[in-house]
Amino acid sequence: MPYKRIDPIDESVMKKMRYQGHFTICETLREIWRMTDNEDIKYKCRLAVAMAKKMQEKLKYYKEKENGNG
Repeated sequence: MPYKRIDPIDESVMKKMRYQGHFTICETLREIWRMTDNEDIKYKCRLAVAMAKKMQEKLKYYKEKENGNG
């Protein structure tokens, strides 16, 4: 089943440095985004961060539902 198209996050989110040193999917994608000058790769990183954030929200929703809070 295909998923709905998701828009990439804003570049300002990619420029955040407060998570530096954390080992997360989003921080790894931010590091890749900062390392490259290729606009296609930068776009893919922004899109992947948006997808990771959406996935996290779904996982939280499922966990709450499983625990009877949803």
